Amino acid sequence: MSSHIWSRFVPLTQLVSLRAIFYMCLASLCFSVVELVGQHVVQNVSAYATVWFRYAVHLLFMIIVLGPRYRTKLVQTSNLKLQIVRSLTMLGMPVCFILAAQRMPANDVWAVYWTSPLVALALSTWVLRESAGTIRWAASLIGLVGVLFIIQPDAGIFAPAALLAFGMGVCISLHLMFSRILRHDHPLASLFYTALWVFLILCFFLPAFWEMPSLTSVVGMTIVGLVGMVGLFALARSGELAPLAVVASFAYTEVLWTVILNLVFFGILPGLRTVLGASVLVAATACLLFYEVGFSVRGKFWNTNSGSGI
Repeated sequence: MSSHIWSRFVPLTQLVSLRAIFYMCLASLCFSVVELVGQHVVQNVSAYATVWFRYAVHLLFMIIVLGPRYRTKLVQTSNLKLQIVRSLTMLGMPVCFILAAQRMPANDVWAVYWTSPLVALALSTWVLRESAGTIRWAASLIGLVGVLFIIQPDAGIFAPAALLAFGMGVCISLHLMFSRILRHDHPLASLFYTALWVFLILCFFLPAFWEMPSLTSVVGMTIVGLVGMVGLFALARSGELAPLAVVASFAYTEVLWTVILNLVFFGILPGLRTVLGASVLVAATACLLFYEVGFSVRGKFWNTNSGSGI
């Protein structure tokens, strides 16, 4: 069925909201794959080197594969300064993670990080002046409860280093907010600048952390680069197409993807608390999806301008 025929039966705002939610869920899947590949495949490589290699692959792919077709569209922007700041959030996020993970258990780091959908809702409401509403706040809080059941943090979440973990969430929320603000730029330009400035800055420090990786680690980092690029594209598109309040809480699906991928590829069976948390998360996500679709159908949605339509 063509999109023209489909649009006769489904309101345009509903199609836009579903596209934005799809992109956020796709980004969540990609980020889950990135974390698992980094954990299980990339070995004996500095975390900073992994980040540098990831964005090197990202840039090479865009220049070699996309460059001949899109040419100057990869660098055209209405606000270079904001693109640079947006890119730096993707440097701040891994730096905060590395520093936090050196000071507290990884589970505690991720538990604090997953306040990020709430941060995104706050930015949407207080900075962008996009109404979130009680239902979205409630769904996000319930989703966080489900995530905490799955991750099972301990008292380490109250350590001073938790501020670094919280900084991770602030960075990705700001990245999403800046994507919303820069939605009139070509999506591929935003994707290019995201990688460019992180890569250039890390190049200055490369001699300090670089060691020759094994072939397996090179393959793993290449996968991280390519899948991470798709994830960043999908994350940006979700923010460009819809208000942060609409898409933010669907980021929790990353935790569900991780549970599923661990089961399928590594045979890690979820415990009772994980199953309970996943059930809560699935229920919250399903209810929120139903609400968003119904909200757009009732005609109370937003007047969106989605840019190039990629």
